[in-house]
Amino acid sequence: GYGAPPPAVHSAGGYGTPPPAQFQPAMQPSVMQPGAPAAPAAAPAPPPAPAVPKPPANLTMDTVDTKDVKPAHQGIVKSITVLFRQCEAAAGSHPARKKEVDDASKRVSVLLWKLNRGDVSESVCGKLLQMCAALDAGDVAGATQVQVAMTTSDWDEASGFLTALKRLLKTKATLG
Repeated sequence: GYGAPPPAVHSAGGYGTPPPAQFQPAMQPSVMQPGAPAAPAAAPAPPPAPAVPKPPANLTMDTVDTKDVKPAHQGIVKSITVLFRQCEAAAGSHPARKKEVDDASKRVSVLLWKLNRGDVSESVCGKLLQMCAALDAGDVAGATQVQVAMTTSDWDEASGFLTALKRLLKTKATLG
């Protein structure tokens, strides 16, 4: 009488038996589906990332290299640098304004860094040239109009520096 246990133990789903089949269809889709769409979407993303170099972490208006900016775009560098220096001088030692100017320095220096590498689209460069032409003519309102237009037409490319340009133009407008 010490032979195999009665068959009722196996049909109840003891430790040595797989779970009853009715649980598998319910569990597997819920486990598999969230992972399935994520895996293919994540796989192609890493390869392009190294192709776009990141600007140096400590980049500022004082450290950015602009020696390789195309001659056609050197006016952008000159005008934005003049605008930045005027706002920097106006901020003086005022803590909140100085913080704004420091933030603008980081953001606008990335624009100049990208210009130096030739990584700014012709479309954005054209608008920056328009903005700088207005600025050089003393037309801060005109320069601001171009900056505002860029927030809708070129946000994907220019969002990193447009807010900083907006602040600088706003400060410049108060200087007269």
